[in-house]
Amino acid sequence: MILETGGGPGGPTSPQAGFSSVDAVRYAGTTGERHAVSLSVTAGVVERGERLRYKVYPELDERLEYDATYVAVDLVFTDGTRLSEVGATDQYGNAFHASGQGAAKVLYANQWNDVQVGLDVAAGKTVADVVLTVDAPTSGTAFAGWIDDVELGPAPPRLDGSDLAAYVDSRRGTNTSFAFSRGNNLPITAWPNGFNFITPVTDASTYRWAYEYHRLNNADNLTELQGLTFSHQPSPWMGDRDQLTIMPVAAATPLGDPKQRAAAFRHDDEVARPDLYSVRFTNGLSAELAPTDHGAIFRFSFPSDAAGRHLVFDTIDENGSFAYDGGALTGWVENGAEAGRTRMFCYGVFSEVATFGAADGGRANARACTFDVDEVTLRIATSFISVEQAQHNLSLELEGRSFEEIQQAANAIWNERLAVIRPEGATEPQLRTVYGNLYRLNLYPNSHFENTGTAEEPSYGYASPVTPTVDGKAVVKPGKMYVNSGFWDTYRTAWPAYAFLYPTLSAELVDGFVQQYRDGGWIARWSSPGYADCMTGTSSDVSFADAYLRGVELPDPLATYDAGLRNATVVPTETEVGRKGATTGFFNGYVSNDTEESVSWSLEAYLNDFGLAAMASRLADDVSVPAERRERLREEAAYLYRRSQNYVLLFDPAINFFQGRRADGEFAQTPEEFDPCEWGGDFTETDGWNFAFHVAHDPVGLAGLYGGPAGLEAKLDEFFATPELATKKGTYDIVIHEMLEAQAVRMGQFGFSNQPAHHIAWMYNYAGAPHKTQAIAREVLDRLYVGEQIGQGYPGDEDNGEMSAWYLFAALGLYPLRVGAPEYAIGSPLFPRVTVSPIGGTPLVITASDASHPYVQEVRVDGKSLPVASITDAALQAASTVEFVLGAEPSDWGSLQSPPSLSSAVPAPLVDLIPAGGPLFDNTSATEASVDSVVSWSLAESATAAFYTLTSAGAVGSDPTGWRLEASVDGSTWSVLDERAGEIFTWRHQVRPFQIPTPGDYQHYRLTFPTPVTLTQIELLH
Repeated sequence: MILETGGGPGGPTSPQAGFSSVDAVRYAGTTGERHAVSLSVTAGVVERGERLRYKVYPELDERLEYDATYVAVDLVFTDGTRLSEVGATDQYGNAFHASGQGAAKVLYANQWNDVQVGLDVAAGKTVADVVLTVDAPTSGTAFAGWIDDVELGPAPPRLDGSDLAAYVDSRRGTNTSFAFSRGNNLPITAWPNGFNFITPVTDASTYRWAYEYHRLNNADNLTELQGLTFSHQPSPWMGDRDQLTIMPVAAATPLGDPKQRAAAFRHDDEVARPDLYSVRFTNGLSAELAPTDHGAIFRFSFPSDAAGRHLVFDTIDENGSFAYDGGALTGWVENGAEAGRTRMFCYGVFSEVATFGAADGGRANARACTFDVDEVTLRIATSFISVEQAQHNLSLELEGRSFEEIQQAANAIWNERLAVIRPEGATEPQLRTVYGNLYRLNLYPNSHFENTGTAEEPSYGYASPVTPTVDGKAVVKPGKMYVNSGFWDTYRTAWPAYAFLYPTLSAELVDGFVQQYRDGGWIARWSSPGYADCMTGTSSDVSFADAYLRGVELPDPLATYDAGLRNATVVPTETEVGRKGATTGFFNGYVSNDTEESVSWSLEAYLNDFGLAAMASRLADDVSVPAERRERLREEAAYLYRRSQNYVLLFDPAINFFQGRRADGEFAQTPEEFDPCEWGGDFTETDGWNFAFHVAHDPVGLAGLYGGPAGLEAKLDEFFATPELATKKGTYDIVIHEMLEAQAVRMGQFGFSNQPAHHIAWMYNYAGAPHKTQAIAREVLDRLYVGEQIGQGYPGDEDNGEMSAWYLFAALGLYPLRVGAPEYAIGSPLFPRVTVSPIGGTPLVITASDASHPYVQEVRVDGKSLPVASITDAALQAASTVEFVLGAEPSDWGSLQSPPSLSSAVPAPLVDLIPAGGPLFDNTSATEASVDSVVSWSLAESATAAFYTLTSAGAVGSDPTGWRLEASVDGSTWSVLDERAGEIFTWRHQVRPFQIPTPGDYQHYRLTFPTPVTLTQIELLH
């Protein structure tokens, strides 16, 4: 039987939905009784293989009771039964009746939701009516919503798993806007970690939200495309760059104006995959493309009665130029986001000879190629080096290859990347989610290099985005560079996932970012592609240290460490690189709140210091490292470990939260002023609640601040019970999208829609309550990655694969909670059986008995019981099987032994013993002083110091190379505590730590230098 109502996902206009409606049916009422409204249909017999599908938009009520989500479109059969009474479930396994849909919390309020129900349980029954029912548990509350696109008909056949790329819909995460994110993605067809993205665009004049799945539709409620675009967008917030748009036009003239040339289509007429994009427009035009690394092949088919056959070449602005010599199209574009952007060149060859000229309207630089045949193929490649290199890239990747051959090659490499995880017993939506997430993980970061040699003898080079241009041209350097990663987001899960699933690739990716350090002196905080003054933390430090500690064989581990050490010890002169607030933060032990987002800068720094300390410690044990460097590494490790414990300096026991401190050392707010639900200020993109657990490297120490494991559990319980109202804007001018998304999660303050919250559920493992970790992680997996078939699929921004990697890890029952420590927290697997086959690694089989339940009863690794909710990376890599026994009720498994942590109790912070005063002791690198021979100081009372630090000055040639540290009890008799020679300071304003080999209890200290020196700061640390 077939039933269809409505005209496409329309619905009310709202900031979150962003849709317009033409056919949706409104439902409204007051709770307290069961509501049922007939949709009046013709009777028909249900056949096996059919499904019920509809779209529903529940409006959010003022009391946040979500009553409108207790809704279902039910089938009434002629025998008196209903679909909701015969055991039907939706596509995610939730009970299919109005109360069950609401209780599952899978329907988002103020957004369209896609509901699908298999009808095999009702096969043979005859439908008498279709009714909309509302059955909320509250009484007396007004509710309202919209229903659209009710369909009864055959379900599409299940995929057989032979082509994993077929599970991927690249439109996942595109049903979104700046006001509410369900991914904020582009529908990207590309090579894994490719040089280019190719994406359809609904707005060819923006470098931000270029493709919006179902927003700003035309009068017929159809989406319109304005072009197929070469893109390099890391995120809409960072902005795209060097966009080159190609659009087929079947009008009499080659329309250059993007809005005039726009062509309408239905999403059912799109194929959006990693290896292929195709679309059939309502005007009879069709377009297909398949990617190579540096280019793509396009195939355009014009209707036989087309008034004209044109391909328009365009950019988002006037910064571009195109030419055609009868054999090849050449040109360049340079537009969009500016952080490290350089000119992109192109070279294209058509299957047919074209006439070339200006487009009709639009931008002045838009050009058109016109043909007199119905089908045209275009092979085109790009380069950041030159037009000649673009031609070379075309010859290497596209020349002499058919559309099918190019698409099959892309399909093969995507299947290789996707095959690392093979679940058994997964539903179709779960498989789409697994492989959709693996696709997103493998899009980023992007290669920025090109083969300047031959296929047989490649020689790689790149146009450096971190080296200043010369005469407006990019400097071309040999080697490989990678770009496009927001480390504040990606360090949490994406980089551990590269190390876990693609260890050999991970090594190349890491070194490709270390190349930024070699070129420009720093690794970008947010590479897009160059240095951008964006986000908090220098989280490449812990990302790359973590990879090294997990056994990734880095090409240059010392340079990798040094890049992080510079972030951790050098005050930058530019805001785009390094750590903010470091001028005083390095010496106070925290970033004071005269730096915006100070708590975030501080807490991220402690995490990064921890990772660097662990890497330094491992390098110090590597016999291939020069002996003199190994000793220095040991000192730096000890110092950085201690510094990573300085989080205690920002914990205010008067409020039981972390909060900012002023430059004078006082906490920024009184207990009466501090509101942990208020956003912004000292916290990045969230509030004090979501930073209350931001010490993932030292959970036992954090628990101590809350009174021990029971106190941590109580704090977490309160966190998950305190609702996010999305009203306390704090220092933001408006209610930002992250607030609305955090509210939509409906799990208290747990703002899972943004990265700062992603580790929090796993902290229950340190609170003696791992069963709560298991339940919460399973709820996230079940509820928050839905809507993938109408362009949703994520609860917030899917930042460069991070939110995808969270799902993948959690679905395996693992999580890299303590990034920088080679281990995984244990959760609860989603699938009965899954085979993980890392490329270049050893296969691992993870099984879960009774996988429908989340609670762990026992874990066995190769048959041996694992009693703690953590497993080392080494143990996991050595294992062949991990067996989970799950159950319906919590057990005491994992609750009797704490997983590893940096500290065993609340740690003591690393503090300077020297009283403040004078340019060498004023806790700032903004001042400096010359020392002819001796500098001395006395403490208020005797103390034992563990370290001292010297900070180099701004001028080259003024650094000390040797000295003697002495101490005295009475100021008369002096003992040598440390003596150095042959020391170097690699950078200006670098803090170098030195461990005191023979510490003692002294009140008076002095440093003696053989020659005059200039220093910025001296510390004596306890």
